[in-house]
Amino acid sequence: MFNSALVYEPAVRKVFAERFLLQVPRSSPSYPEAFRLLKFLTLFVPIFPDEVPQTSLLREFIGGSGFRY
Repeated sequence: MFNSALVYEPAVRKVFAERFLLQVPRSSPSYPEAFRLLKFLTLFVPIFPDEVPQTSLLREFIGGSGFRY
């Protein structure tokens, strides 16, 4: 096993995650964790998916991979 994480991944994930985290109601037991994650995401400037290379492993999760299987 090796760590294939790239430093820009949280900035790309911000684009996808933020809208769902904002939908968690304050009355939900998950709200404290959603709030914590939203606060963490404020540290990043969003990078939109079209900026991610098609050969990036991150594309396996966000779509648009250039690989054919």
